[in-house]
Amino acid sequence: MTVTLKDLAKASGVSVGTVSRALNDKKEVSSATSDKIKHLAQTLGYVPNRAGRALSAQKNLSLIGILLPSINSPFFDDIKRGINAAYQEFKDLGLDIALIEKEGWDESEHLQAINELKARGCRALALCTVNSPVIAAKINELTDQGMPVVLINNDIPHTRRLCFVGPDYFNSGQIAAGMLDKCAQGRELKILIVMGLKIHEGHKLRVDGFIHELDTRKVNYQVVKIIEGMDNDITTQQAAMQAFAAFPDINCVYMASGSGVSGLGAAIIANRDKQRFVIACDEIYTTRELVKSGIIDFVICQDPATQGYQAIKKLHECLVRQPLPTSGIPDYIVESQIKIKNHFVR
Repeated sequence: MTVTLKDLAKASGVSVGTVSRALNDKKEVSSATSDKIKHLAQTLGYVPNRAGRALSAQKNLSLIGILLPSINSPFFDDIKRGINAAYQEFKDLGLDIALIEKEGWDESEHLQAINELKARGCRALALCTVNSPVIAAKINELTDQGMPVVLINNDIPHTRRLCFVGPDYFNSGQIAAGMLDKCAQGRELKILIVMGLKIHEGHKLRVDGFIHELDTRKVNYQVVKIIEGMDNDITTQQAAMQAFAAFPDINCVYMASGSGVSGLGAAIIANRDKQRFVIACDEIYTTRELVKSGIIDFVICQDPATQGYQAIKKLHECLVRQPLPTSGIPDYIVESQIKIKNHFVR
């Protein structure tokens, strides 16, 4: 039976990428690990596929294009960390990446970036992009041309994408409502909902799940206002302060977006005379600090590093198959995590 890199990885307890780097004398692997892998390769009778290695050297078999709206959005730092982890693991197996970063969710800029990634010769795309008919049509066009597309963090329903990697936003909203119900202990709730962007599918699903669960539990509540912060701190602060002034009986805030949380925190601090229960989404530095200081009561996290890693891993695995699949890959849904002050205070 032929011994493969996967067999060596399993036997040595490391990744396939580490095995490949050790056998190719890369400096990233410690000498002890490298010696162990080489010994196992000799013992098990591993024979390298030199023809395949030569082919990989001649052609970039797995150039993956990535689009993220990550400029001035710290949430995406962990997604990029996950992408880099996948790149480091699979780069010796022919993987390369091309990343375009944009600020915000402008449809025309995103479409231009997708076209640029295709022009660079990318064979697959990992996109975090806007849910619009134009972008949806582009994803379907690329899929029909045989280019696999994975959507990261924000799904676009009814497109022929390969799969979605991200959270269950509806369930995240349900979790927020369930926690709120437990903490409210039956008192009447006057709720301000803060969305980042109404066109963001995930933000909409969070709000839908939140309201659905409140109704299911028969909570005594009223959504006083839903505001859109445009994923911007200043816009969020201004809109929240206007809502607090217009509706002073607001006693609960649900923020369905991670971006703009600094602005919400500033608005709450400016109105500290009023006690409000605050739920946030997505763990970034500012959110952690606001939870630690008691401004935010708890945050529901979505493991962005795993999203970045799994998106690239799935596309890499897809590209080494023949023929290339463009559908039928299961979605990868990350688990929601509830974190309170004790998680961040050591």
